[in-house]
Amino acid sequence: MRSILNKLLTAMRGGVNELGEAVVDGQGNRILEQELRDSEQELKQAKQELAALMAESASLARQIRSEQDNASKREQDARKAIAAGEEDLAREVAERIVGHERRGAELTQTRELLQQRIAGLKERVQRAEKQLADYRRELQVVKTNERVLRTTAQIDTNINSQKSSLNTAKETLERIRERQAREEDRQTASATLEKELTGADLDEKLKAAGIDGEQDAIDNVLARLKDNPAQ
Repeated sequence: MRSILNKLLTAMRGGVNELGEAVVDGQGNRILEQELRDSEQELKQAKQELAALMAESASLARQIRSEQDNASKREQDARKAIAAGEEDLAREVAERIVGHERRGAELTQTRELLQQRIAGLKERVQRAEKQLADYRRELQVVKTNERVLRTTAQIDTNINSQKSSLNTAKETLERIRERQAREEDRQTASATLEKELTGADLDEKLKAAGIDGEQDAIDNVLARLKDNPAQ
């Protein structure tokens, strides 16, 4: 019993999978369009984040320049203190210089790592944009092919079906020709009957046989007139 139930459950899962695949196949274009829209939105967000990182890199660059400028300024102060014989003051200024240089070095290292990540993200964004453009073109091709297949199916279903206008037009034309043929047969039969009733058909048969009663009568009259000329 458990084996049978397992088989039934497996069959049901298979049916659900087939149904899901059928839905995906039937709505493939819509699904792909939505996926591309989602990808565009994700790419837009990635660009915004990339722009924020680039802005942070620019901010770090300003901070580095500020530390360098401060260090240079303090170096001048230290030289003046040394020239004035203020050794302690010069040492204090030197400590400040060390602090500026240390912060500048830390900021520089942070910015270099950030620049590497920015470069990597730029490459990914560029690849994603190219891939998205390729998919957009492919989608257009797929949609065009879909229209061709749908139109072909409509032609096969509508034009080549028994109930299509083309086939019904053929049937109508055949009925017209049949009606005309029946009318021609009727007219021929009517003419034949008319000849039979009036004897015209017999006259035609006699003429065809070389026997013309009217012509014979004329010949007889002429012969009589010749034999009995007027006095």
